[in-house]
Amino acid sequence: MIVHLVEYRIQPGYEAEVTGLLVHEFMAGPLSDGLVSRFAGRRLRGHGRQHFVATTWRDPEALARAVDGQGLPAYLAGRSSLIGDRAMSRYRVVASTGLGREGAKVLRLYRTSIAADDAKSWERRAAETIDRLATKNGLLVAQAGVETDGEDVVVHDGDARIAVLTAWAEWDLLLAATGGRLDRPLLDTELADLEQPARADHFELLRTEPGPG
Repeated sequence: MIVHLVEYRIQPGYEAEVTGLLVHEFMAGPLSDGLVSRFAGRRLRGHGRQHFVATTWRDPEALARAVDGQGLPAYLAGRSSLIGDRAMSRYRVVASTGLGREGAKVLRLYRTSIAADDAKSWERRAAETIDRLATKNGLLVAQAGVETDGEDVVVHDGDARIAVLTAWAEWDLLLAATGGRLDRPLLDTELADLEQPARADHFELLRTEPGPG
């Protein structure tokens, strides 16, 4: 599976239009061919790009069919003139638990880098990390992945970038799971011998009416 992240800002005055498009035309509609799960939301705290969409695809081919020549997905391409400062990345999922978004209110995106030579070791150990995360109260979804260009691991100055995406039923349950250390790895999941300094971003998820998919 492939997780596709799109982070962006909305041009002033158009947030309601873009958000409405996501809620009513993308999030509430049926899953398209090859789409496994989807999340969209707005940053809760901190700085940087204020909005994001995270989609999980069955394979790189399914994702390729869903984006335009610049990598922008169809659900945003129609409003591309209203979206600025965007960044896109993709991660090959190496371990996951749970894929539904029902009941999720908060999404946490933990990102760090490791030496490229350690990528295989991290992938093997990520399964244990996800198993431990699955026991956390309030955790609904967890996915761990390594950045890829579709075929190979992307290497930046000898390092590979990794991400752990988790969705939670309540903000207070996430706070409890981190012990209040929001900018650090979740308790009992550290791989400190492999990972470099990290960042964690938190997003309030868009809510949709119950529907297919």
